[in-house]
Amino acid sequence: MENRRLLAVGEFNSIQRGVLEPAAAEAAFDTAFLATAREAVEWHEVRRAHALLVEAEHLPDQGASLRAATPFADVPMLVGGRDVGDLGFASTYAYGGDDLVPLDRARPLTARLRSLPRDAQAVANGRGGALVADPDRMHRAVLGRVLRNAGYSVTFAVTGEDAQNFAVKPDLKLAVISAALDTAPRTLIENARSGGASNIWIVTCPPRDLKNHRERLAGLDHVAVSDGFAPAENVLFLSNEMGARDLANKRASARLLYGTSVGFRGAGRDVDEVGFTYNISAQGLYVRTLAPPDEVIIWLELCPPRSERRVRLVGKVAWRRRYGLNERATVPPGFGVQIIDGAAADRAAWQAGYDAFAFALG
Repeated sequence: MENRRLLAVGEFNSIQRGVLEPAAAEAAFDTAFLATAREAVEWHEVRRAHALLVEAEHLPDQGASLRAATPFADVPMLVGGRDVGDLGFASTYAYGGDDLVPLDRARPLTARLRSLPRDAQAVANGRGGALVADPDRMHRAVLGRVLRNAGYSVTFAVTGEDAQNFAVKPDLKLAVISAALDTAPRTLIENARSGGASNIWIVTCPPRDLKNHRERLAGLDHVAVSDGFAPAENVLFLSNEMGARDLANKRASARLLYGTSVGFRGAGRDVDEVGFTYNISAQGLYVRTLAPPDEVIIWLELCPPRSERRVRLVGKVAWRRRYGLNERATVPPGFGVQIIDGAAADRAAWQAGYDAFAFALG
């Protein structure tokens, strides 16, 4: 069977190439090293790439161009860098990357490539329509990809007037609008609802403006405000929570968006993989990664909310989601884990951090 193909885009030195190429080969991928996004698009038109690897330093230019390029909309994009921590993951997700790997170790890349589906996938738009209204082309591309992969049929708008017109379409289920539009969010929402719109609304804005926009939108049902610099998948979380409030109200503890790097390994193993938390509860968490562990019992190490003290916990993997288009997806690729054990001090620190975070969020 023919190997799949990995496109590595950026300026990789000979040592890095000596790690990456054999790592890809272990997962039955051939590797092509290219310098620019333009070269990658031209290469893809002839041969078709099955995965992308972008050097972290070139993420703002080459990575952004690749993610906004239509031919790569359904191609997973890995980012390779030295900082496999909170800042590295935040940058990866901001530009539409799917996971972060170090450039000096082979195993993380091999594990993630092995987990990718071999066959091309297609998904029906079973969730209905979604509107992404944002003047920033990069933001539109990243949000649109996340929503398409979750089963929405996506329409784009770049002005408040366009958003107003599209928001009254009868099949619209979700509208994600930027506060940077030339129309105030509350005005846009109220006008759309007077025209018959009944969808969920999510307003994105810079972190410093979150409080102001929440106050301005107070009293409107099925409306949330989200950090526009946070991972685009956070929008999917908010829309799912608003669409299933009865289920959310029956949980023992609320699920809260919380992102931090987390080391995980099968219990008794020697080396941690690194992922990034997506949401947490008092009893567990969901970890973003393209390579969920095969083991059921795992060890986790991370910082609880409102704490700089790392804790080591024992968890039981409850479910896994591999990479792929899925109209029933409520989370990005990764795994959900239930906390079942750990040192008493660590479990207490986790509970205290969760409680403080939940209280702060109201």
